[in-house]
Formats: sequence, C-alpha cells, structure tokens
Amino acid sequence: MSDRLTITKYGTRYWAVWIDGQLLAVTLYKKGARSVASAITTLSTTHGKEVHHGIQGA
Repeated sequence: MSDRLTITKYGTRYWAVWIDGQLLAVTLYKKGARSVASAITTLSTTHGKEVHHGIQGA
C-alpha cells in the first residue's frame, strides 16, 4: 500500500482510510477499509506510474 494511504481505527467501532492525512472514507469493517485503499491504489497507478484522474464538481 502507498505511503500516502493509511488505515486507522476510527472511534471504537469503525475504520478510516486517509490520503495524505485527509479523511477519504469510514467503514464498519477493516476489510472494507482495505478494499477502499486497494481500489484507490489501483486507480492511481498504471504499471508503476501515477496518473491523475479529473474530478468533476457537482
């Protein structure tokens, strides 16, 4: 997992996924947090090179 992504305990029951210290997601199970982190890692890398995806505002 990237150094930019971290998973920590959030409260007494939840798990948080952080990117560069900013909260991305809160999940009930650690397995869910790992899945979110894995998806972000997969989306942000292509053959070892980072790509930047555009984010459209609402």
